[in-house]
Amino acid sequence: MANITSSFTHLLPTELFVAGISTNISGSYTYTGPEEFDVWVNPQSGDITRIGVEVDPPNEAGADLRKTVNAKDSSQLPIAYVCSHQFHENYQWDYTYTDEVQSNGDVYKKIDNPDLKDAYVAKWNFTSSSWQLVQIIKVQENIHADAAKKNRDYIKTYADMYDFGTDMNTKITTYLAAIDTFLGNNPDYKTWKYVTIPDAVGSTPKIPIDVQVEINKVSGSGIAGGGV
Repeated sequence: MANITSSFTHLLPTELFVAGISTNISGSYTYTGPEEFDVWVNPQSGDITRIGVEVDPPNEAGADLRKTVNAKDSSQLPIAYVCSHQFHENYQWDYTYTDEVQSNGDVYKKIDNPDLKDAYVAKWNFTSSSWQLVQIIKVQENIHADAAKKNRDYIKTYADMYDFGTDMNTKITTYLAAIDTFLGNNPDYKTWKYVTIPDAVGSTPKIPIDVQVEINKVSGSGIAGGGV
């Protein structure tokens, strides 16, 4: 089958690995490869497992499925491009970077001109029976905040279920407010931008002992695990 060369532009995320597609940031790409080619896709996730196949997957339960990518179809051209690097043995993308200094002094090399495969993964959508590009998103987290959230959720479970009396309810409200303040000062980090995750701002508020004693009186049903 003849090869084709076709250029296109495609909208990019506002920031790589963070949910949200820009309405004005785009990249320009050129596909060079077969007019169409077949791939295998995972029957559950729709992920592409093999590219440029010429045979069907094994005929067995749970086996991959064979699908066609048509590069002449403008809606499938980005899919073809993401897959096409396999057709070029010495493929190389010329990246440019900007140094982005983090709050602790770590320097993250921010990609100025992402390749399309840096931002998206190609998948087969079984609901629409069509190809789609799914944004690559990385988890943002903060281990210090995670511990505080666990304690907050633990206390809140019982505070929502029981009336512990005016004095104890006030202590619980004060504790939960302190947790919210701590979380506000310790947001989730884009961990891929750091060499060393910053230390916590402040100390995680401890569960008041008298609040824990009261919860112990009603926690025999195993509704929630203990705090940390």
